Amino acid sequence: MKVLIANPPAYMGDHKRHFIQAGSRWAFSMFVPKNSKEHYLPYPFGLGYSSAILKENKDCNVEGFDACALDLDSQEFVRKVESQHPDVLFMDVPTISFPLVMDMLKVLKDSVNCKIVLSGGHVTALADNVMNNYPQVDYCVLGEYEFTLKKLVDQFINKENDLKKIEGLAFRRSGKTIVNQPVPQTFNLDTLPYPDRDDFPVDHYHDFEIAGRPCVQMLTTRGCPYDCSFCMTIRVLYCDSHNYRKREPDKIVDEMEQVRDKYGAKQIYFDDDTFAVDRKRLNRICEEIISRKFDVPWTAMGDITLDDETLNNVSRAGCVGIKFGVETVNPAVLKGIGKTFINQEKIKNFVKSCRNFGIWSHATYIVGLPEERRDDIEKTIESAKELDTDSVQFAIATPFPGTPFYEKAKAQGWLVTNDWTRYDGANYSVVSYPWLSNTEIEELHKKALKKWYKNTIRKELLHWNRTRLLIKAGSVRYATRKVLSHLNGRL
Repeated sequence: MKVLIANPPAYMGDHKRHFIQAGSRWAFSMFVPKNSKEHYLPYPFGLGYSSAILKENKDCNVEGFDACALDLDSQEFVRKVESQHPDVLFMDVPTISFPLVMDMLKVLKDSVNCKIVLSGGHVTALADNVMNNYPQVDYCVLGEYEFTLKKLVDQFINKENDLKKIEGLAFRRSGKTIVNQPVPQTFNLDTLPYPDRDDFPVDHYHDFEIAGRPCVQMLTTRGCPYDCSFCMTIRVLYCDSHNYRKREPDKIVDEMEQVRDKYGAKQIYFDDDTFAVDRKRLNRICEEIISRKFDVPWTAMGDITLDDETLNNVSRAGCVGIKFGVETVNPAVLKGIGKTFINQEKIKNFVKSCRNFGIWSHATYIVGLPEERRDDIEKTIESAKELDTDSVQFAIATPFPGTPFYEKAKAQGWLVTNDWTRYDGANYSVVSYPWLSNTEIEELHKKALKKWYKNTIRKELLHWNRTRLLIKAGSVRYATRKVLSHLNGRL
């Protein structure tokens, strides 16, 4: 049986945007021309792990390709799939491109007689709707889907038809939709094979590159103990579970050595939901890295809870950068979205400590959260300038289906459109509050990007350490494109 595992294409329909597909925590697009690959592009872990797991079955001929990373458009994607003649086409489809992918799959269903299987947060949240309204879709694997997909493919291979026992599967039986709800996964992460980095090559992907290329993305944990109301990964894909699964330090460093030796990694980025929760474990990882004299710098998605002792240890072990969420300066807004463990004093101290230990600080902000007023956003923009992190991310608050944020926005009548292509956290706001319209949110988002980068450029003329680091990492074109886009109010 031939299984084709694919990330949807970058360019779809008449849109001029490059859609960021599977791999990103939040759906968005970028206004970059075709074949301009010097921009953010995350590794699609769900696809990579699924490919590696299925390749362990000798009766399964598996091929993966990332049409997003290859900058393909819809027509090129269709031709690629047609040329492969798969028995099964598997795709992870985000909210932003869902309707466009459905149009494309209509064409494929007519030209390629294969089973079409979808996954991702959007189809998990709206499984009934997808199965009832899109006959071109044969199955949806829901939630954290790698082993659900494996069980489904095993049934295909063994010519079995006992789908009701597969948790996290949506299918049709006698014309009726059946949705077996997903459950929180508890499998040991160290039992997973390494994700497929052959069909999904490491040099395709760019995220938090500050020390060298290729920057290989890895996971050391899954899950998060926090309750952010906007987070599709935790609230939808992980079934709202607080289960925080951790890999063993020696297994993590084994993989670090493998991506250095086999794939030539010059930097590693740990793209965990949060790398920082268990400090004892983090210190054990550092000890393992130091004891093996591992020599590749690394960065991580963390949070501000790391103390100075831990920051010192991660710095000694080769950590050169940490991402962390700030979101907004308003404590009441933070409480409303379930992010109660941070405050401005802690943030300032954390950034200061990062600077003292030579760790690049990258803060993330969200514009237009529930209950946030214009004045709150203006204060957040000014606070971001004063905080002076090495880099920032400003996203537009977007209520993705299945999240508490979406349910509240829907109940309150805040949603201004059902056009999923506008559920784009980098360009459009789809909520309009009585006190703050969607167009005002979009304007404030552009203002945030412009003000922060103009302020940063002035400082770089005097202190150009950040620019020097990016040049050293080989990211000159990436950095230049990013700065120019941000000065224009775009990601």
